[in-house]
Amino acid sequence: MSNAPTNQSGAWYDRALAYYQAGDYARCRDCTQQALAADPRNVPSLVLQGMVLVEFGQPEEAVESLRQAIGVAPDSAEAWRQLGGALLIVGGRTEALQAFEKALVLGPRDVSVLIDVGNLLFMSGKPQEAIDTLEQARRLVPGDLTILRNVADMYASLQRHEDALSATREILESRPEDVLACCDAASLCLQLDRLDEAADMFRLLRRIDPVQEHEIFAIHGLVMTEMRRRDWRRAFDLISEATRVDRYDLTTSFLIYISNNLFGGSHGAEIPLSELVARFDTEQDEHRRLHAEVST
Repeated sequence: MSNAPTNQSGAWYDRALAYYQAGDYARCRDCTQQALAADPRNVPSLVLQGMVLVEFGQPEEAVESLRQAIGVAPDSAEAWRQLGGALLIVGGRTEALQAFEKALVLGPRDVSVLIDVGNLLFMSGKPQEAIDTLEQARRLVPGDLTILRNVADMYASLQRHEDALSATREILESRPEDVLACCDAASLCLQLDRLDEAADMFRLLRRIDPVQEHEIFAIHGLVMTEMRRRDWRRAFDLISEATRVDRYDLTTSFLIYISNNLFGGSHGAEIPLSELVARFDTEQDEHRRLHAEVST
């Protein structure tokens, strides 16, 4: 069994790995082929060949190479991990999860595998197992952004808003101007009826969002917060301020609704509160999506 390269194949493998790390996948492939010509059962070279085949859009061939590596060294955690990734690309979610779980048995402190397993468990309809797995990763690498975002998203999807807010606040402790985390914290505080904190988050969001056109999202958040307090005067002042940024659609609907509650009578065709809230939620989701795309 060849777990380490022989001298000749080792030289080719070292070159191949250097090319892979540099993003030169064509030369990596050529050198990997040379390494395997010298030692066809060399596990690191078989694994690297699988990785480069994935980069060339040939995941089925990658799976074959990685299975060869596992046939030679069934205790190679890296081979199982890479196999899981390749299987996921070809659509074998169940097999991918099994491969990642095998890699986790062999390397229980591998955080990247814990993240992969957690996400796959969640997609497979096992949310609590997914969260338990990611919380394990969270303990191993406190403050890791990817882990915290995934954990927060999972908790939020399960309506566990306090837990989601805890993870989101942990992001803001180390990245106080993280716009995406601020969006999430503001929304979660609003859902938890923690209105003072929600207002603080929307004010922070207004200050740190680098896109000037996004200011309206934060102002609408402040407006909704004051509406929840039933402070119609403060809500009116804020929505009046919003008209200098946006005179249409949601701003106009807010203005009519708030004016009718503050002054009485009818100041225009008022839409139901439930529809107003639904439109606000859709707008805030769009704001979050814009920043989520930038963060990925």
